[in-house]
Amino acid sequence: METSIRGVVSFLSDNDSLIKQLMETAESAHQEISDLAVHVDHAREEATVLVDQLGAIEFVVGKQDETKVRQKALLEAVATLRKKFETYRNDPLRRGIYAAEISNLYLQLANTFNNETVAQIVPFSQDEIKSYKDLMEEAVLDAASRKKRAAVLKAAARISKLALGVAAKLAV
Repeated sequence: METSIRGVVSFLSDNDSLIKQLMETAESAHQEISDLAVHVDHAREEATVLVDQLGAIEFVVGKQDETKVRQKALLEAVATLRKKFETYRNDPLRRGIYAAEISNLYLQLANTFNNETVAQIVPFSQDEIKSYKDLMEEAVLDAASRKKRAAVLKAAARISKLALGVAAKLAV
């Protein structure tokens, strides 16, 4: 994983796409759910690497305050829309609209990255790191739950919550 806010946002975007795929997968599609569970496991492995590095590495963050403010606002908008996306499970039209808006926000976030970044240490407290590790533990899929859509979706959502928290901290 790229150790920058761009890397975290890219990871968050990919995981949100995974959540979208999980939500759209039919309950009876056990093989597809099992395949998506493998992707969740991979995302969890990447998130574990991220969490393990929080106190020890330097992240590349925006140098200009207005860039950070914009990134934070966009990440907050993503978080709000993700909640709405999850709320309207049975409304494909609204979900499609929210998915498009989330994609647009990720595009806007990508456009905030430029060559004017500087390596800087962004401190994460032990409590923050512990909360992210707790989310990782909640994202573990055991053999029995790998075929259950809700379990795989919950694990992916925990990973996205972790990535969104890290990205929001880096945008401050």
